[in-house]
Amino acid sequence: MKPPPVKLNPRPVWPWLAGIGFLLCVLVLASGCRPETKQKWLTVFFDGVPPPGGAPKTGLMPIEQLNATNNTPKNPPPLQASKEVIHPPYAQHECTACHESQFSNAMRGKPGEACFGCHKTLQQAFVASKVKHPPVEEGDCKSCHNPHHSPNKKLLVKTGSALCLTCHDDPLAAGKFKHQAVEAGDCTDCHAPHATNFKGLLKKSVQETCADCHDDLTAKKKFVHSPVGDGHCLECHTPHASKIAKLLKQPVKQTCASCHDDIPAKNAKVVHQPVGDGDCVACHNPHATDQKALVKKSAPALCWDCHDNFLEKAKFKHDVAEDCLGCHKPHHSAESSLLAKNIFKLCGDCHDEKDLQAAKGHAGATGKVCTTCHDPHVGKDKYLLKAGKETPAAK
Repeated sequence: MKPPPVKLNPRPVWPWLAGIGFLLCVLVLASGCRPETKQKWLTVFFDGVPPPGGAPKTGLMPIEQLNATNNTPKNPPPLQASKEVIHPPYAQHECTACHESQFSNAMRGKPGEACFGCHKTLQQAFVASKVKHPPVEEGDCKSCHNPHHSPNKKLLVKTGSALCLTCHDDPLAAGKFKHQAVEAGDCTDCHAPHATNFKGLLKKSVQETCADCHDDLTAKKKFVHSPVGDGHCLECHTPHASKIAKLLKQPVKQTCASCHDDIPAKNAKVVHQPVGDGDCVACHNPHATDQKALVKKSAPALCWDCHDNFLEKAKFKHDVAEDCLGCHKPHHSAESSLLAKNIFKLCGDCHDEKDLQAAKGHAGATGKVCTTCHDPHVGKDKYLLKAGKETPAAK
């Protein structure tokens, strides 16, 4: 006996009927509705479409005044005062100026082409520039600008550094010492938002950028530190924030040593204390000065900043004592007291051996160090004898 045939349930018809009904409604709404009704439905299904009557509080032309072909009116009414900045194509309902159609969110052309279609000057400058901001190069204008309206100038989605910090890490978080211009200002005070010919998207060269706020550190100076003269401020300083005072990238000692790696010498036996401490700027001006070697003052005035002025009240002075660098090395030496040479050779540069031997007071002094009896700087008599020392030469 054959089994009874299986009856298949037919697919329900109501989904098809509902779909057809929905399409009919859409067609009716798109073709037969009043303009304001059509506009209302477009705002439901598509982002960015102005509500009926235009964007709120802008005094835009009502949609009813646009003709059926969506042509731009010949004499559009001026916009009323508003806190919102309105993109002109959006204000005049010219959707197809940027979009493929008034019913599509798709943009005309490749990313960025719709914007450059109107902003020709920006496009020309962008193409001619060497350094380009990646979002602009990728056509992602909307990462910074709202294409329709914004409460901010230039249709920016945010203002000031807040906009930059949506992509960039906060540069002020890098250290205790913050560049005042960065902390109080706008990133675009120094940087170009789209493109430029300078690294770091600077509007100008590093030297010109710094000079906008900082007085010319080299003006009327005879001697200029090479990095400063070449405008390489960022060789030593960081532009945003630092853990070190003066916005230095490294402590003074390491900053100077990055170029002057021979001070002090590795095999130096005696090192001048400021040099050993890395306090190079105690004696040198890091930018420019009127003194050789970029020292702040000439000797001996510079030396008196730390050493007692033993020449001030002395009756008898060694005639070379005011030329400190004639006998001493300023940074390091292989001799005690930072002498430039062995003391016998140093004294011999001025005092002939035959003249020294002719002096009665030098009898039996062969091989003795000159400073055993003489003070190299000042003394109680013309022979610069030390206190309590008497020799036949002094009588």
